[in-house]
Amino acid sequence: MASQLAATSTTTTRLVTIDLPDPVIDHLVAGGLASLRERATVTWEKPAQQSSLFGLGTAARLIGDRDSALGDAMQPIVELSTSALVLSDQPVTRPRFLGGGRFDPAGEVWDPAWAPFGGWQFVVPCFLLATEGGSLLGSCTMSIHARETATEIEARLANALDAASRPEPRTERASRGELAPTPLDPREWGARVATAIDEIERGRYKKVVLARRTNVEALTRDGIGEALGNLSVRYGNCYVFKFRTGDADWLGATPELLVALEGGAVRAASLAGSRPRKTERNEDRLQVSNLLADAKERAEHEYVAAALREALAPLCTDLSAPPEPAVMTLANIHHLYTPFEGHVALGTHLLDLVTAIHPTPAVGGWPRAEAMAAINRLEQLDRGWYAGPIGWIDFSGDGEFAVALRSGLVSSTGTVLFAGAGIVAGSVPAEELAETETKLRPLRDALGAC
Repeated sequence: MASQLAATSTTTTRLVTIDLPDPVIDHLVAGGLASLRERATVTWEKPAQQSSLFGLGTAARLIGDRDSALGDAMQPIVELSTSALVLSDQPVTRPRFLGGGRFDPAGEVWDPAWAPFGGWQFVVPCFLLATEGGSLLGSCTMSIHARETATEIEARLANALDAASRPEPRTERASRGELAPTPLDPREWGARVATAIDEIERGRYKKVVLARRTNVEALTRDGIGEALGNLSVRYGNCYVFKFRTGDADWLGATPELLVALEGGAVRAASLAGSRPRKTERNEDRLQVSNLLADAKERAEHEYVAAALREALAPLCTDLSAPPEPAVMTLANIHHLYTPFEGHVALGTHLLDLVTAIHPTPAVGGWPRAEAMAAINRLEQLDRGWYAGPIGWIDFSGDGEFAVALRSGLVSSTGTVLFAGAGIVAGSVPAEELAETETKLRPLRDALGAC
């Protein structure tokens, strides 16, 4: 491997990707899936499709300032991609930038727990392992310095492989005094929902999504692999993800695709309007029927669908969606769902699409500017990466992003979970609080949190 990498050395420094031999792959996965998930810097799993990415170590890391928007990542991503040399011929393990960004870089509330994440951040893993169906493949990406020798590369490669094979040292939990501020009491959060309903009825905006956070006593980093495994089993139709920076891990299981781009073909989805599932089959079927017939939920969904259509159309040569929403059923909740498909205009980058779409009314509100102002005024919460874009971009500009929902931040200061609810005319504060509890359940259960 080292000699293969050394043969690419030039007068410049660039990223080089080669295939991993089977013995190295076997070494990296020897501890099993839970260990692999725990050790990984980044993970991206789609259990229903039997597709997973596990990135270990770091070949390159890009980070933007706290107030930097995700679109600012485009130039450095394109520059690194253009100069890279990919010697691997395995599409599934092609090198990628995995990461995401803040919900609102201009947000007025600041929580230092989010400081390591920046406004946006992407990692190109040193080792990328991928499962597709029943097969497991791997690639290695390294930054090869100008005129670096095979011996020098071999030493760096050995150190990187050793680090990727061992769990990181545990970080002691901080004292209670270092924890983030206490979240809003549920009654106070309900009062702010009531304020939003009043503002909607007075015509200030049509919809706003209000999020809440809860601090929980849960396992720290050494239990994250098991937690991600639990999420993969229980929420197979979701995107299960993890992003590690410093001593913090951002993880979750989100059902919501933001946008995907492959060979000029674009996919996006409107996911808004929900009903909790029932354990008895006939009652659960009735929930689906009621959801499809509920004027309030349909209106909330249509705000998202209309906004997606409006944002994507200028960037596409064609765009289509079903005239009526379907129902997406997850382990504990039903959602109204409308998929969009089309083709982008020549020269459109994936981050152009992300920038145009985010934040959708599903996580912000409508109209966008008025809703974002209401969020800043009423939530009094730093969402950080909650409800922000999370996903990956390959070196050709293709990739996919989801919306980071059903998610939590695990760090030395404890574990914080986030959930939100869409507020429209006719919303009831108690029902919206119950909806957030339903959405918090996946992480509570997976982490074994109380």
